[in-house]
Amino acid sequence: MKKLLTLILSVILCFTAIIAVGCNEEPQAGKVNIKYYADGQVVVQSILGGSETIGLVPEPAATALTKNAAKQGKTIYRLDLQELYDGTEKAYPQAVLMVKKSVLGACPDVVSTLQNKITESATWIKTNAAAAVTAIGEHGNTTLQAGELTESAIDGCKIYWQSASDAKSSVKTYINKIVDIDATKATAVNDDFFYTSVTGGNAKNEYTFIMPDGAPALAVAKLISDGDDLGTSATVSYSVVAANQISPSLSSGTADFIVAPVNLASKFYKASGEDHYVMVAVLTHGNFYIMSTEKISLKSTAGKRVAVPNMGAVPDWTFKMVLNKHNLDFVTVE
Repeated sequence: MKKLLTLILSVILCFTAIIAVGCNEEPQAGKVNIKYYADGQVVVQSILGGSETIGLVPEPAATALTKNAAKQGKTIYRLDLQELYDGTEKAYPQAVLMVKKSVLGACPDVVSTLQNKITESATWIKTNAAAAVTAIGEHGNTTLQAGELTESAIDGCKIYWQSASDAKSSVKTYINKIVDIDATKATAVNDDFFYTSVTGGNAKNEYTFIMPDGAPALAVAKLISDGDDLGTSATVSYSVVAANQISPSLSSGTADFIVAPVNLASKFYKASGEDHYVMVAVLTHGNFYIMSTEKISLKSTAGKRVAVPNMGAVPDWTFKMVLNKHNLDFVTVE
């Protein structure tokens, strides 16, 4: 009887565990087992500490991981998530620049000025990493470290200006793919999401420019460093905020210029009413890499656990799109 009770208790505990985590402790065979972490830095530490073998890591942290692992005698292998998503362009629309209609109407030359300035900034940061990090840090909290911003790491951030007209098709396609996976995380957009021309609007004495830390802040680093007025003849106040502050800023319409993940931009660009945001460009085009302490292919991740930061963020959706594209099933694990 005692053995029978023990067996019954074991079955109950096992069944409870399966309900709680959706799977047992071992990775499910034949599926990519996604384990979520708070952010990319935690994923990096998990790989360096040996608790994880494979993880999704952004630049410039990916370059730092490779360097720090080498100090431990470890080799890091990587797969380019952008190339897996689109083997031709090797990119996807990650962070977009949204501008209020009233600003575009009052400052008709601001888009061309932004294009020139951000293109200049993308080159400037390669030789002015310390100045870039200092400027970003003075306008908010940053995890960026100048020593990690090698030229190759910056290239890996894929920072460049792609106009609304040039990016229109790829942005619509990307957003629709997110909607196909989870319709609550993005909204299919109409043509009014994209900048063409805007008239009307009253000029102001001060404009606000908000962006998240990381590659989006690097894209604007020289403008921040220079205190650039973007040709508005007004004061432009730059702020680097935590990623979770982008959604409230979009929905409230508090910023005049805002760099946002493309899925959030699709959901909240009209939240502020008639004077809504318009996408003028894609600024970053994917900076995530599948990093591993063992040689891997995408196919070989099936049956293994992959550490992924920021559940529900753009890189998470891109990774799932890539898995779908290559007919690989995935499951979330604890």
